[in-house]
Amino acid sequence: MAANSGFLAISAGLVGAVSYVCTLLMANMLGTSDYTRFAAASMLLGIVGIVASALVPLPLSHVVAVHPAGSEERRDGMAFSAFVSGMAGLAAALVTGGLTLAMATPELAAAVALGAFAIFMATAPAGWLQGELKFTWYALANVGEVVLRFVFSLVVIAMAWGAAGGVAGFVVGALVLLVAPVSFYRDLQWRPGVLRQKWRWAETSDVALVLCVVSVLVGIDVVVAGFLDGGSVDAAGFQALATIAKGPVYVAAGSALVAFPLLRSPGAHVAQVLGATFTSFGQLAIVAFSVIATAPPMLAGLIVPQRYHGSLELLPWLAAGGLGYAVLMVLATILLALRAYRRCQLGLAIACLLVLGGLWAGWRVDAVRGMGIGGAIGAVAAAFVLAVIARRVLAVTGPWKGSSIWVAGVVALVVVLAVAAQLQPVVWFLLAAATGTAVLAHQRGLLPTRNDFRPSRRRRAGTAVRRSGRRSKPPTPWKSRLAWLGSRLHSSAPAAFIVVVAVGFGIRAVGLERGFELWVDEMLYVRLGESLSNGEFPTLPDGPFFLHPPGYFLLEAAVINAFGISGDIIDVTIQLRWLNAVLGAVTVGLGFLLVRQLATITAGWFAAAVLSFEPFVLRNNSHAFLETSAMVPALAGLLLLVDVREPASPLRSFRRLATVGLLLGYSILCKDFFFICTVAPVFAAAMWKKTLPWHKALAVTGFGFLPYAVYLLVVSLHGHLPGWAWAKSHGLVRMSGVEKTTGFTAEGSPSIVSRLIEQVGNFGTSYLLLGLCPVVGLLLCFSHHAGRRLIGLAGLALGAAGMYSALFGTFEEQYGYGVMVVGAICSVLVITELRERYPRGRRKLAVISVCYVVLTVLLGFRTALTLDDGFVRANDWVQANLPPNARISVTNSTGHFAYMHDPRFGIWPSAPLMKQNGVSYILTQSKPTRQGYGYANPTMLAWLEAHATPMVTSPGPTNGETTIWYVDPAVLDAAALANVGVPSKGYGTER
Repeated sequence: MAANSGFLAISAGLVGAVSYVCTLLMANMLGTSDYTRFAAASMLLGIVGIVASALVPLPLSHVVAVHPAGSEERRDGMAFSAFVSGMAGLAAALVTGGLTLAMATPELAAAVALGAFAIFMATAPAGWLQGELKFTWYALANVGEVVLRFVFSLVVIAMAWGAAGGVAGFVVGALVLLVAPVSFYRDLQWRPGVLRQKWRWAETSDVALVLCVVSVLVGIDVVVAGFLDGGSVDAAGFQALATIAKGPVYVAAGSALVAFPLLRSPGAHVAQVLGATFTSFGQLAIVAFSVIATAPPMLAGLIVPQRYHGSLELLPWLAAGGLGYAVLMVLATILLALRAYRRCQLGLAIACLLVLGGLWAGWRVDAVRGMGIGGAIGAVAAAFVLAVIARRVLAVTGPWKGSSIWVAGVVALVVVLAVAAQLQPVVWFLLAAATGTAVLAHQRGLLPTRNDFRPSRRRRAGTAVRRSGRRSKPPTPWKSRLAWLGSRLHSSAPAAFIVVVAVGFGIRAVGLERGFELWVDEMLYVRLGESLSNGEFPTLPDGPFFLHPPGYFLLEAAVINAFGISGDIIDVTIQLRWLNAVLGAVTVGLGFLLVRQLATITAGWFAAAVLSFEPFVLRNNSHAFLETSAMVPALAGLLLLVDVREPASPLRSFRRLATVGLLLGYSILCKDFFFICTVAPVFAAAMWKKTLPWHKALAVTGFGFLPYAVYLLVVSLHGHLPGWAWAKSHGLVRMSGVEKTTGFTAEGSPSIVSRLIEQVGNFGTSYLLLGLCPVVGLLLCFSHHAGRRLIGLAGLALGAAGMYSALFGTFEEQYGYGVMVVGAICSVLVITELRERYPRGRRKLAVISVCYVVLTVLLGFRTALTLDDGFVRANDWVQANLPPNARISVTNSTGHFAYMHDPRFGIWPSAPLMKQNGVSYILTQSKPTRQGYGYANPTMLAWLEAHATPMVTSPGPTNGETTIWYVDPAVLDAAALANVGVPSKGYGTER
């Protein structure tokens, strides 16, 4: 139970998530009429799936569990299940096909009929897998089915096959479920005589009736909401949240799948199986309920669309209802397995009355909101009633023993998580993740605690398992299990990579939306991605954009189209930051693999820790900037290039070199500047100490220029080559420092030294990497290891370019991202190099390394947890409170670009301009204004602080205090006469 129920619950959740993505994809890519027909057809096939899963698998799992392979009884049972599947599938095909034909095209009706038949035919292998206790195969088959359907959905969209093609994905996915071990088909024989055995029909009908009722009860609230109040925002929000809140039902499905065949197995120890079932289900379901019920609105809002956030107050009630439905499912399945049909049917009949009555009463009292509360009360009451009815049957397990401890544990967990959610969402997230991980680890036997439902472990070769009761100690201590887990991560690069990426993403998710202020650059890049998603060239309001190549914009366009992202520029920018969070986490994983390949596994973990928490890297990964996307293919290409394993054939060697070149080329296609750390060091490696053979360097370099060459060809064919040449020439002049209009070396900007001193408390480790990069890169150039020399060349080139930009050229903060990522990798490799060459200094190097990593982790946590969301909060106030006829001035380029299409906003940063244009509100950022950036004069800010009324103020490390001021008309008249706040020099050129 412990080994499989959690695994099946997770796989069921994954299936639901991928299915949702498929539906979302079709909603965004099909036309309105096509999607309406597709949605209706999908609903029909969903009902078919519910009936099919209730009709065949569980009765067949009983037959398989009771009778051995090759026996006549098993072959009779499998033949009966196959015939039932076929006949029910044909009936379902006729019914669903006819219904679809009445409202859609013959092609779609044929696809629905074929899908219904395929769904029924795939249920027999599922029942056989359950009976054989092959739950891993079962879970992977279901995940494979939905993944294949997702891939087929992409094909449907690409080939424009419409709604019929989308429905055909159900047929294609069902093919995966037919992939079963040969022993399944060996026992599947033609035996039509089994259809005359009445007892088989009675068993099947009893199981099917119960499970169909349970399935209807679980989903009826969503259907009723759509029927009673279809089309309203409240109903849609309720439906979205009700689906999420049924997380405990996934746990119940996993527990039921495992418990039924175990209880029907010959000689089953009912008390032990039921005890394990209740304990495993209880732990998982309670954690799922507690997490969902206490989820902070800010985090729940990441899953639920913005327009449904008004329904978030229902989430605790819906979570309680989900727990009630889960208990109903588990108890009903157990009663079925124990053949307590009368009790089960009585309990479900009462449950129908309670659930439907709760939904009806709630609707009458308070419409959709009342229906959510009433349905939850009805579900919990129904679960309690069924538990009371089943008490005598389940008494053998003593399920009520220690119930007070369970209740106290539930209350304590809910209270702790609820308090954490109110105080700090990040703390709630950490507690919830730790609780879920601890429960899963406990069930897998990885924690040093006694486990009443510990599963029997597979015997390892050469060892014997001594059994002395279910409370006996495991054959190996918990430390050995942790050591085994560590050895797996040590020996398996893919497993370690997955762990590193998951942790890196979790760290980036903490402060993604609230911890990093909006920048005008990222909003520009988002607009460029939106233009590509509409089939245009990367375009801004003033025309096509050629300063940067379109690699990152292509990724943005793909994400926008795939997930249907839309809204104002601030909302879209926040959503697209998640793309960079994923890419940043992959960067951490690739850096880990690269150092692991060139040094040791310990060095790899050090590099992963630095890259995960490095504050400046976190900051870049949490903005929609180009550099994050450019770094991923650069590291992936370098990782393949330094792999010392030679391919088995010349063709494979050529393929690897071509792949490396294309990856490095895509990095350049994301940002030209990355030529310095990709193709340039590869070419230099052929001349420096024979680091790379000439033929490999030339092959990689040739393919490295290919993506950019294709881009230039497309630009030329569309007649944009002169515009590209102009943009690139001016960009090179600005980057070289000949023309200084931006960056720290521009006139009037604060010096880089003052900026470093000001930010050292937040980015001290980052600035250390910035200075170390050229030094450690140079040291690695003299390594005895060819791969380290190649990485050293990249670090030296990036570090030298960074130093030149800081001293003479145009150095902006985001330019340092590549320097710091490569600098971190080079620094760890240099530490390894020094430890190998000078063994006596190993202890000092270890102490220095640990201290640096600890400091990096502390600064990283500080960066992620610091609120820095002035523009987001100001935008929330604008959307909720700014009068429609009011006019408001912005005072920097970020505000100007964010609201350039809103006629209420404009650049009027002085009192005379505000008076002239009828402005009564002004949006300011104290820190850049005092430093001389933006359009407003510092004297204007001082006047506002003395005479205006702040409507909303948000402090943050980037912009200081972001404030929306209201200025009284009489006070503004006097200030305009006094000519307060002469605009800065940038006002005339950027308005």
